[in-house]
Amino acid sequence: MSHRHGHTQGSGYASRPGLSARQPLFGGPGPSADDQLQISIESGTLDIDTEIDQLRSSVGRLKQVSEAIQEENRLTGQVMDSLEGAMDQARASLKKTMRRLGRAYEQSRSNHMLYLILFALALFFGLYFWNRLYRLLKWIF
Repeated sequence: MSHRHGHTQGSGYASRPGLSARQPLFGGPGPSADDQLQISIESGTLDIDTEIDQLRSSVGRLKQVSEAIQEENRLTGQVMDSLEGAMDQARASLKKTMRRLGRAYEQSRSNHMLYLILFALALFFGLYFWNRLYRLLKWIF
């Protein structure tokens, strides 16, 4: 019952030369109890050393890729940490600025500037009238 490629008698597809029967995945009509898995190894078609070397090189490439991913994750973590620190500094600076703006707004809402302007005008008119009164008294005496 050895088939090279293609469909075997009622038992599924052969995936490699020499594999002649497969068990069904989810029940159903499968090979009977009499069927057996038969593998024929022909000379020159299966080179185990070559297969092992290919697996070794594949594993080596996977190791390099995983190390590169690990390094990238480490660098990304460092960047995220520095970004988090910068965001904390910006948040603190914004909070401080908002407090200052709040105080400035409260001061602008109060009448401090109006009182200062009125005081300056009163002082100016007081000095003006004092000067006039001094000249009037000097002219009289």
